[in-house]
Amino acid sequence: MSIGYLALVLHAHLPFVRHPESDYVLEEEWLFEAITETYIPLLRMFDGLKRDGIDFKLTMSMTPPLVSMLQDNLLQERYDHHLTQLEKLVEQEIERNAHNGHLKYLAEYYAQEFSQVRDVWQHHDGNLVNAFKQYQDSRNLDIITCGATHGYLPLMKMYPEAVWAQIQVACEHYQDTFGQMPAGIWLPECAYYEGVERMLADAGLRYFITDGHGILYARPRPRFGSYAPIFTETGGGGFLAVTRNHLSRSGLLRWAIRGRQSTGSFTEIWAGMLSTSTSSPTSCPTASARMWALSITKSPVRAWACRTRSFMTPTGLEKKRLNTRPTLPLTGSVRWSICTA
Repeated sequence: MSIGYLALVLHAHLPFVRHPESDYVLEEEWLFEAITETYIPLLRMFDGLKRDGIDFKLTMSMTPPLVSMLQDNLLQERYDHHLTQLEKLVEQEIERNAHNGHLKYLAEYYAQEFSQVRDVWQHHDGNLVNAFKQYQDSRNLDIITCGATHGYLPLMKMYPEAVWAQIQVACEHYQDTFGQMPAGIWLPECAYYEGVERMLADAGLRYFITDGHGILYARPRPRFGSYAPIFTETGGGGFLAVTRNHLSRSGLLRWAIRGRQSTGSFTEIWAGMLSTSTSSPTSCPTASARMWALSITKSPVRAWACRTRSFMTPTGLEKKRLNTRPTLPLTGSVRWSICTA
């Protein structure tokens, strides 16, 4: 029986905004909305999986600007006030719509949601970074970094010192925050230019995530296109490049590789990339999934020695047509499917 491998890679970033001189700043609302509607619900999902005994694996980038805002005392106080205002508003809506069944139901639903958000917020003393860190420490979550200010690296390549600063400061900030060096980096806007991996390797990083066509048009063309990681020529044994699924911006790429022992009730979701793997090389992720993306750079990654990696060279051919999508010319014993989210 085949095992399906699903690599979930989430990208968390917001531009840095902090205005102590003003009582209300529109851009700070973006952070507050993200905390309420994204980061705390994600933590609630992690808590639920852990409570159910599910040893989940997930990779998630947390950019230095976002981490800095989440750790800022002023912004934590302002979010607490923001959440209090939401709770007051929804109680007023329940009272105002006492005789309107549907609107009252909606207001009561949000009252319950905000109450659960409050519970998580208070449980972690308003420090969501530490909340995510505990799941990294338990090896459920692999947190990777991004550019120090999310700078667009291809536009900065004429100033190598600026590119190096983006990478080095990001790694130092990560180490100060999480107590270890990051294994990987989500390139800002997924933008790659040829040669940037040398600086990434010098900073101690082991892999980067770029946009689909950066690998799809690599030199030489990778055997599996953008559906498997490749190694660049940089860094002795190679520097790993991983891409998102280029077929659909809301797609998840699922690979099933033959040859692994399993039972009918067992499914392994491997998303820890290289830093959390303790099993054989075949457990290396063969694809990355991304919820949303921006197509930025046309510079391809130069592929090298892909065929020497056992987890990239399965034998035999099996293709499967799904819905109305055309069958892709894949080689190897890879059975693939696209599951839109």
